[in-house]
Amino acid sequence: MRKSVLLAVAALAPLVAPAAGMIHKAQAQELKPVAVVSIASVEEMLADIGYITTTAGMEDAGKTARLFGSALTAGIDKKRPAGMYVIPKDGDFHAIAFIPVSNLKQLLEIHKEYIGDPRDAGDGILEIGMDRTAFVKEQGGWAFVAESAEHLTGLPKDPAALLGDLAKKYNIAGKVLVQNVPQELRQTAIDEIKIGLERALENQPGSVDREALAKTSRDAMKQIEQVFNEADELTIGFAIDAAGKKTYLDVNVTAKEGSDLAKQMALNAEAKSDFAGVLLPEAAVTLNMTAKLSEADIGQFTSAFATLRTQLTTQIDDDPNLSAEQRTVAKDVLGKLLDVFEQTAKSGKLDAGAALVLEPKSLNFVMGGFVADGPAFEKSLKQALELAKNEPNVPKVQFGAGKIGNVTLHKTSIPVPATEAEAREILGEKLDVILGIGPQSVYVTAGKSAESLLKKVIEQSAASAGKSVPPVQLNVALLPILKFSASMDPNNPILPALVASLEKSGNDRLVISSQGTTRGSQLRIEIQEGIIKMGGEAAKQFTGGRPPGAE
Repeated sequence: MRKSVLLAVAALAPLVAPAAGMIHKAQAQELKPVAVVSIASVEEMLADIGYITTTAGMEDAGKTARLFGSALTAGIDKKRPAGMYVIPKDGDFHAIAFIPVSNLKQLLEIHKEYIGDPRDAGDGILEIGMDRTAFVKEQGGWAFVAESAEHLTGLPKDPAALLGDLAKKYNIAGKVLVQNVPQELRQTAIDEIKIGLERALENQPGSVDREALAKTSRDAMKQIEQVFNEADELTIGFAIDAAGKKTYLDVNVTAKEGSDLAKQMALNAEAKSDFAGVLLPEAAVTLNMTAKLSEADIGQFTSAFATLRTQLTTQIDDDPNLSAEQRTVAKDVLGKLLDVFEQTAKSGKLDAGAALVLEPKSLNFVMGGFVADGPAFEKSLKQALELAKNEPNVPKVQFGAGKIGNVTLHKTSIPVPATEAEAREILGEKLDVILGIGPQSVYVTAGKSAESLLKKVIEQSAASAGKSVPPVQLNVALLPILKFSASMDPNNPILPALVASLEKSGNDRLVISSQGTTRGSQLRIEIQEGIIKMGGEAAKQFTGGRPPGAE
């Protein structure tokens, strides 16, 4: 069904109004947007629709969409962006949308069936709509749209300037300028969150250490309050990048210059990792995380560990299956393990990684991370296994079974039940598990090729120690996942076609990563072109070999 472009944009204004209705007591102030929304030019949007549909093998559908899109936007200047801004005015918040126009009369005529005949509201303003109305004013080649005629005064000469570079970077984006939000509103939001946390604390069961939990809540609240008061801008943008053969969603946060929040963000502007060896190009999934912790972060971890220590100690004391001596030993082991974790957090450094390697009928996994005191962790682990040695199903561990560099290996095997035929096919009759412990590292690996995978990761991590990396990086490669799935489901008629599509196109990754700056951070979710092609192939397979929408 044909949609009314103009009325859809106009509807944005009244939709924003309810959220802004809380500010009735705010005083009128200088016209500064508290938020802006950017929509790329019609020309760019139609070109990107063509790229996506062609990539997905739906070129005919794309041509049809662009044909209708071009017709429905007649009267719009197709080379300039559209958008919306939200401002505090007359004691309230108001949203004003703006559309670049070459012929407003033509645009209104095209959508007459949905918005009715324009009515003259005076002062060059037109009222449009039937059940829901909006007001339009043309000025300087722009059609400004608002929920009320009184909001169409004091309009900017060039509203696109309010968007900055958003329209060039993203197809659609929104930005909140936090420091332009009146302090009254920010404080109201902070108070509401605080009330919610207090209610959650009151509803905790009696066995919970309320004092420790209350301290954790207070620490969290301090950080939330800091974000509300020291954040500068929050931007969310979606882009279709034909040249880069990808699409992505960005979430960007910047802090006020010189603020404590900015200093915290700057800690990870140049992140480095000693565990980048997990970033194996052949892996189905890899994850690498590294961070320098601020004093506030360390305080949060310390409070969390204190709460966990209390909870686990209580569980040990309440366990009827443990003798008094066993309880004492268990609490001692628990305390020493948590001491290592707490010491690691207090070092101000987090650094870890993991990889999942999938091959036909084979699965191997490895993960590793920094610990402040590897020998202490190893000693506590041995004590824990000694305590549990008489428990059923606890596997025997071969301590000191080998070394890779300065990492000592401890090995065990876990039988895979004969009834689990598929699991045995993937893992073998026994699942090999290896724990590697170094002076300041802990590794765990499992699978048919566990030791060779661990060796590769440890050696590559050592060779690239201190490597510059994004603070967070998650890579998911679909081709090895689909090949593995096809090996386990050989009768599936769709999987071979999807594998063939990705083998031909490459670019099969979903990537989630973060980047730090001197006073900000960016989170990006990226989908590479091969996945779009595979999606089109999957749709074709489900529709009997025809592209979606084909007759």
